Amino acid sequence: MNDDEIDPENLEKFNLPENLLTQIFECTGKTDGDSGFILAYVNQEGIPSIVTKANSGIIEMGLRKALEQYLDQADSHDLKLDFPSDLGEEDE
Repeated sequence: MNDDEIDPENLEKFNLPENLLTQIFECTGKTDGDSGFILAYVNQEGIPSIVTKANSGIIEMGLRKALEQYLDQADSHDLKLDFPSDLGEEDE
């Protein structure tokens, strides 16, 4: 096998790049004090992984509460996705 070929059985463990997480963090909040996120994803082994980055414990608690409410709604099949009104929609 030459250097250009990839062996799917021997891949290095993948981690989300720190600069990507930093960019996501920078896109959250409106001020320096209210930024944060919780990201859930499946890693290359098929194991769910969660990354949290918050500017303060209060922000992290708020994110956790919002996630709890989301999971409760998902469990009850009453899931409502409430997107902010400014997600790319242009006023006419």
